[in-house]
Amino acid sequence: MTLTARVHFDGKVIIPDEPVDLPVGETIEAEFRVASRPGNRRQATQASWEQFVECVVPGLNIPEDAFRRENLYEDPA
Repeated sequence: MTLTARVHFDGKVIIPDEPVDLPVGETIEAEFRVASRPGNRRQATQASWEQFVECVVPGLNIPEDAFRRENLYEDPA
C-alpha cells in the first residue's frame, strides 16, 4: 500500500495535516522530502539544474552545420 500525505514536524513528532487511513499500531516505512516553498522555488530550480549539469556525459563536439539537411546525405569519401 502506498500513501502520500502532507505532514509537518512540531519539533518532537510528525503530524499529518489531514486524516490518514492507517491501522493503529501498524509499522510503516516513511520517506521524507521537504516540500518546496514559493520563496525556495528558484533555489530548488537552480539546485536541480546544477545536479543535471553534473551528470552530463561529455561527448563529441559536433558543429551545428553538420545537422543541416544538405550535409546529412553527403558522401564523406
